[in-house]
Amino acid sequence: MATKPSDLGLDGADLQAIVRRHFGKSVAHFTIQNASVEPFGGSPEGFLAEYYALKIRLNLNGSRIEELSLFVKVFPTSATALTNFVIETRCFRKETNLYERVIPKIQECVPGEHFIPRHLLTKEDRLVVLENVRLQGYDILRNAGGSLGYDHLRIAFEALTHMHAGSVLLEERESKGLPELFPGALKENSWTGEAGTIRTNDVENAIVFWCEVMRVVEKDLVKLAKICAGLPGVMRKLYEYVKPSVVWRNAFSQGDLWNNNVMFKHGLGGEPVGCILVDFQLARYTPPAYDINLLLSLTSTNAFRSKHMNALLDHYYEVFVGHLSQNGIDPSKIYTKQFFLESCRYYRLGGQIHGCAIAPEVLLAQTYLDEIFLLSEDGFMTPSKVKICLKAFQLDAVYRERMLDCVQELI
Repeated sequence: MATKPSDLGLDGADLQAIVRRHFGKSVAHFTIQNASVEPFGGSPEGFLAEYYALKIRLNLNGSRIEELSLFVKVFPTSATALTNFVIETRCFRKETNLYERVIPKIQECVPGEHFIPRHLLTKEDRLVVLENVRLQGYDILRNAGGSLGYDHLRIAFEALTHMHAGSVLLEERESKGLPELFPGALKENSWTGEAGTIRTNDVENAIVFWCEVMRVVEKDLVKLAKICAGLPGVMRKLYEYVKPSVVWRNAFSQGDLWNNNVMFKHGLGGEPVGCILVDFQLARYTPPAYDINLLLSLTSTNAFRSKHMNALLDHYYEVFVGHLSQNGIDPSKIYTKQFFLESCRYYRLGGQIHGCAIAPEVLLAQTYLDEIFLLSEDGFMTPSKVKICLKAFQLDAVYRERMLDCVQELI
């Protein structure tokens, strides 16, 4: 287990660079007294990295002692199956590149908005050091079924709007699209549809899971046969939805929006007052509607969306328009309200398909996730994991209800 910065490949020059970037011009002189690393306690929690806290004890300007506590995300080494996935998709290289080159440019375009952790260092496509937003009061919500309420989703939509609008503003400022500004940075690395890849196998195994679920709950054999015959084709439409659109304006998209990748800060009354988006290993270049619908798919029910989706979309568009107008850009040249809503209707199915591809695993209760992490098979949805998910479907009433709600729009 790593205990020293050097165990993670961080040397003295790296620590100096981290401290300088953290303080900027506010500190003229500093001396590093000591530094250590330890496992990062608490959120964020994820599947595709190892997490550490980097602690640096400093003497600032020769007058005061201060300790920095920072978040370090490291290429996974302890879980072979996950490591193979990271290697195949190059998702860690993708994220370090985005933090180094793309995300800071987007953040510059929406000054004053805090929606992605501040990046302090990347190193050799295997490590990224970020501010520790948990110290600022941000954390994930640990709700059964991964659901978020209206107030939390409203704040999450604001964070998405800052990110999407920031990327549009960057393109407008540079008169170039992100793929031209940063070639290859947002190339699809997850749902490629390439035969034999881990993620393609995941989709096929997810299809097996959903067909088995329907065999449990659907007693009409004619209807069951129709569902199981049609479901594979619907699920495989995912490969088209993740491609950049030729109809609607594309933007920098987080691409993996589930409960563990949105962190919230709360006020004294428990109300959400801020949201941070984390984990950009599977980011892509799609219309904002893709992110919107994916988040809703994995954090809300059909009944909730029927009641609140219009209000949430109205709020998103209002904030989006505000960003563009403040920067002298006519919002209607990017998205009219009608055009935006049309895109959201189109990507609603895409969000549900993506949700159904990963929900069986990411919405499992911890006891079943513990079983998942003991497996050494490549991929997120392997045959053995399908069995665990089906066991959870049989035994966990909350999970069963959530799964049945997820699949409704697909059948």
